[in-house]
Parts: sequence; structure tokens; C-alpha cells
Amino acid sequence: MQPIDLLAIAAHPDDVELSCAGTMLVAKRAGKRTGIIDLTRAELSTRGTLEIRARETEEATKILGLDYRINLGMPDGNIELSQKNLWSVIIELRKTRPTILIAPYRSERHPDHEAASELAHRAVFYGGLAKIETVDEEGNKQQPYRPLLQLHYMQGHTFDPRIIIDVSSVFEDRMKAMHAFASQFGGPGKKDASSEPKTFLTQATFFEWIRARASAYGMTIGVEYGEPFWAQEALGTKDLFRLVTKKVA
Repeated sequence: MQPIDLLAIAAHPDDVELSCAGTMLVAKRAGKRTGIIDLTRAELSTRGTLEIRARETEEATKILGLDYRINLGMPDGNIELSQKNLWSVIIELRKTRPTILIAPYRSERHPDHEAASELAHRAVFYGGLAKIETVDEEGNKQQPYRPLLQLHYMQGHTFDPRIIIDVSSVFEDRMKAMHAFASQFGGPGKKDASSEPKTFLTQATFFEWIRARASAYGMTIGVEYGEPFWAQEALGTKDLFRLVTKKVA
């Protein structure tokens, strides 16, 4: 398959939409190929069914215009750092050959998010080793591969970002992609919302929090909305002036 330029790894369908869908949209509208690897089907979610979540994922995928999306079917609530799971992610990285990989931040309120972060970290390293042999779905031997850059997106826990992406031009569509997972949210327009179980996502101010956080990070770089990322390695640029996003010093 044609390589993916920007690939995201998520523990659950909706993780990317909640956290960094704007960055996916910015890349897509710049002509880049984008994709998501969902590790689980989120079968332990308090709200919604597998069938509903699958339909919501399909709708969000359309809004984001993804070129590739796959679910690896790992057990929700039990993303093990096992050889089987590691090999599954390595096979996907060697198949999609992304230039940039984004994954959850290493410290999170949800253990699955932390496990997904560590699994991505290990897969990036071991996927580049020639003596680790894997084959694709047709049985063809895969070549070793490592993304050129790995970034980590913000979910529940905050961090000091190494880079903030301006997502102002796509922010409303980024919110539409998140809203596609309607089963996970409460509030107006949702049938019998008051009788359904309450979760972190059903808080009355949840959407305002998402928008406010994006606004706050955007403000630090002089734009309307921004999405923060952390990187373990140094970041560089070929054009110093592309780092200028502020209009007022």
C-alpha cells in the first residue's frame, strides 16, 4: 500500500477524535495521507454498544477523510505489553510506513492509554530491527521500518508541550468528528440522556473544556485554537520562519 504520512495510534475508537483530530485534518487538507490504528473496540465502554461504536467510528472516519483505519481487536481494559500485541503493531507500522507517528502521552488517567503509549514506543524501536521478521497478510516478508518522528498527544493529563499545532482552520470540523461518537456524550438532543450512566465525557461542561483547552494552547502561539504534543527527541525545522505563528509579539 502507499505509505501513510501521518498515522495515529489509539487505545479506543474516539481517542484521536477527542484529542488530536484537528491535527489529522490539517495534514489531510495539506494533501497528506492520514490513518488511525485503534487497538480495541472499546467493548468495556459504559455507554453504547459495539455496533453503535462501529457506526460512529465509520462516521468519524468520513469526517476526517482518513486514507486508512484498522482495529486490531485487542481486549479493552487489557492491552498487554505482550509479544503478540507488539508484533501486531510492528506489522502495521511496516505496512503503513508512516513518516510521523502520534500516540498517547505516557502518563494518563486511563491505563489503556498508558499501555498504548508504551506499545507504540516499543513497536517503533523494534520495528526497525532487521532481525525481527514479520510477514504481511499475503505472507510476504516485510522490511524493517521506523517512523522518522514520534509525537504524543494530550488526553486527560496535561504536559508541557514541545510543539503546538495551529488547528484554527479546521476546528469546527474537528468538533464534528468528536460529536460523531454521540453515544459517549450526554446533553441536549440525546434521547433519554438523563437516564443513561454518567461518565467523565457526559459532564455538562465537557465540550466547553475541550474548546477552552484548545483555545488556551492556541493563545500561547498566537492563534485561535491549538493542539499540544510532546516529543522525547529534539524537534527541528528547515525553515525558521515557519515557526512564526504569532501576529503580536
